[in-house]
Amino acid sequence: MHRFGAEGSDGRLGDDFVEIKTISPFKNWQVVKIRMDRHFSKILAVRVMQDFSVQGVMVSRSDLPKPDGPEMILGWEFLQRLT
Repeated sequence: MHRFGAEGSDGRLGDDFVEIKTISPFKNWQVVKIRMDRHFSKILAVRVMQDFSVQGVMVSRSDLPKPDGPEMILGWEFLQRLT
């Protein structure tokens, strides 16, 4: 993990800069919002269930669809299909 408040990504995994997105059990929609102006090469989407079990998917930035704006909203099921 990078230091708190660092610009860019949330941390590194080997040579990859990783952006971490969380879907809590209290959200109405199972989506993540990604700012495409950030410096990352992978996204780790973590989904916390009602019983606090955890699921995660890691997706390469190159596998994401081309953005049509500064932000992208992606659903959990879509992210799972990309892996």
